[in-house]
Amino acid sequence: MNQVWQCITADFKQRTRQQSFVVTLLAMSVLTLLFFPSPDAHYQTLVINGYRGIYNSAWLGICLAMLNVLFLPIICFYLVKNALELDRQSMTAELIAATPISKLSFLLAKWCTSVLILVSIVLVMLLSSIVIQLYYGESYQIDLWALAWPQVVLVLPMLLAIAAIAIMFESIKWLRGGLGNVVYFFLWIGSIVQTIESVSGIGALLDHIEGEVAERFPLQQGDTNIGVSISNEANEINTFVWQGIEPTITSLWGALPLLFICLSCLALAFIFFDRFSKNSIPENKPSSWLSFTLQTRVGGLLDTFFIALTKHFAFTRLLRLELKLILKGHSMYWFIGLLVLNIIQLFISQKLLISLVLPISWLWCVLVISQLGQLEKQSNTLELVTYSKQSSILQSLACYCAAWILVALVSMGGVIRFAGSAEWLLLIQLIIAISFTVSLAYFCGTFTGTKRMFEVLYPALWYIGPIQTALYVDFFGVNSQASWQAGVPYYFVVISISLLMLTISTKSIH
Repeated sequence: MNQVWQCITADFKQRTRQQSFVVTLLAMSVLTLLFFPSPDAHYQTLVINGYRGIYNSAWLGICLAMLNVLFLPIICFYLVKNALELDRQSMTAELIAATPISKLSFLLAKWCTSVLILVSIVLVMLLSSIVIQLYYGESYQIDLWALAWPQVVLVLPMLLAIAAIAIMFESIKWLRGGLGNVVYFFLWIGSIVQTIESVSGIGALLDHIEGEVAERFPLQQGDTNIGVSISNEANEINTFVWQGIEPTITSLWGALPLLFICLSCLALAFIFFDRFSKNSIPENKPSSWLSFTLQTRVGGLLDTFFIALTKHFAFTRLLRLELKLILKGHSMYWFIGLLVLNIIQLFISQKLLISLVLPISWLWCVLVISQLGQLEKQSNTLELVTYSKQSSILQSLACYCAAWILVALVSMGGVIRFAGSAEWLLLIQLIIAISFTVSLAYFCGTFTGTKRMFEVLYPALWYIGPIQTALYVDFFGVNSQASWQAGVPYYFVVISISLLMLTISTKSIH
């Protein structure tokens, strides 16, 4: 136990001394403020049958818990999904592998540290909610129990599960990197629906509040919404005084599935974690005959063709090298998937092509183009690029164009379909979508120095925009006519150019 406590103390100090931790606490304070908009704001976050409670401790506590259960999983997972990676980056993994601490004790210490970090975030949000209550002045009576118990009963079990899931993802090799980030995002999307529809937890609380509002205001006919709802003068949000409820055994039973998930993920982490014993041992897996043939003969022929095609100009030579650098190390199955997606694009109906297949094709490239902005560092060519005769602007443009060509290649079936049927507006929308995707990837990679920001941000925009067709977030413009009428393509052209210019100027300075 002494070893576990020492490991927790050292790990907590290391992770909380990072500048990103302080920034996260400030960001969560701002997020709490956004959770509770001012009474005259044009949006609300928790509306029950057209009503919201006044900002007293009971309403703030339950509302904060509901919103935390929905949104903290996507925020906190990526915040603590670096517990093991920090040891690899700080070159202490080999030292830990040589110490006598057991695998169970080490993982338990890492999980406890992650839980402490997440609990500190919720505490900051609780303190911020007290300030918000006093600031808005709808009620000056502070009830700490009414504020705290929803966080303990509803939010704390979720934090335990998130910390365990993050440790499990880091322990499983194929979930450790960008693929795990994308997989977890879609797990979160599915969990929102399950959480709201569950018979316990926030689902039961929501039913209770809805029943109370319907009983007190039987003539009121309004909407119930958890999230962001826009209000206007014709449909103003009314308020009422809600005295709160006490936790019941049903609420406690609702935490059991999360505790089971927590224990299961910790068990899986214990099974798959190698305790850094394979951290520096390269894996030499024998290639299959098909893989060897494709890599040597087919790859060699394509490389010879591209060399002949690009040898006449310095920019095209640099473009070819950047494209090879982006594609380096990717599995043969990824290229087969690229080919299959293009074949599907040629034969699917245009409606499915626009609304589903093309967006899926771009998502296929997320883990490849998320490297943008860090390729030189990952391939150990940073010094070569710095001292080369090529200007940094030329090199940045070559890198951008290489990624653009790659995303265009995965969309080539759609390009052929749109050009063949003279759907020029759709073709322009496709070009804008590709440009925005690559510009965002290059910007995120350059400014953060990691792949994680793009791997988290882009799937969110992808899901809300092209998949759910939210007009002002749909960078492709699935509803083409409405998108052009609202001027959305022009906005994304400006955003794409601005992101690219900011990225190039930053790389030029450095």
